[in-house]
Amino acid sequence: MNEIFAALLDTSALQVFLHFDGPAYLITILIILVLAKLLYDLFSPFKLSQQLTEVDNKAVAVSFGGYMFAIGIVILGVFTSEPEAGFTTTRSELLLDMLSLVIWSAVGILLLNFARLINDNVLLSRFKNIKELIDDRNIGTGAVEFGSYVGSALIIKAALYGEDSSFLSGIIATVIYFLIGQLGFVIFAWIYQKMSRFDLYEEIEKDNISAGIAFGASLIAIAILLSGFIIRYDSLLGFFAWFVISLFFLIVSRYLVDKFLLPGALLDEEISRDQNWGAALIEGGIAIILALMLVPVFLG
Repeated sequence: MNEIFAALLDTSALQVFLHFDGPAYLITILIILVLAKLLYDLFSPFKLSQQLTEVDNKAVAVSFGGYMFAIGIVILGVFTSEPEAGFTTTRSELLLDMLSLVIWSAVGILLLNFARLINDNVLLSRFKNIKELIDDRNIGTGAVEFGSYVGSALIIKAALYGEDSSFLSGIIATVIYFLIGQLGFVIFAWIYQKMSRFDLYEEIEKDNISAGIAFGASLIAIAILLSGFIIRYDSLLGFFAWFVISLFFLIVSRYLVDKFLLPGALLDEEISRDQNWGAALIEGGIAIILALMLVPVFLG
């Protein structure tokens, strides 16, 4: 009993708060987030602050929220890229770590803004995202962009994990995995369209929030599965094999939701006809949970 109380009252853990690393990293992260917002504004044909505060555009808010959440995932990826890393011992080491944080975060920010172009020209090529977000205030489009941003960030984070090669080779590897991940999103979108009883793009363009939520969450699910492999293995052949397996499991998860979790109703009708975003949340939630479980079960 005395040992338990001694452990509970141990003050050695308080020493962690005396390191000067924490405040320095926090300030750097806040600066990165501000720069990420500025770059989002720079690459956008609209003024973000006007859309968020004056127009109260919820579609832009959803999309931008996904973008900032994705930036946070990338920053987390930089911190966890070296599993054994701890506190720095000298100010020079701290400065080098902060410089690495800024550089890799900048790479992630640029890739996420490139993902916007892929969203507009490839993933959702049947309509213009900007028009849907600004003119129609289409929250469904915002939800798809949210999922694409977060999914892309998960791929980038996985590519950064354990990276101990040169800076240039690290950049190349990250970009390659990012592009492969974007290709995976496009292929998954095509398959999702084929296995649905409704036209995904038509429903999203018709401001169907449910269709956007379901598809956006599914993008996050496929990204979780792909990033889980990237963290553990380097084989491209293995990656493509796992991608096929992942597609199979996501199709199965959608079938399970349709037949067992929503008995007496067709999932596609709930999403397309009734625009039931509750059903979309269930579909997306199950896909994400299944993805989180499949990674440790199959990949270790």
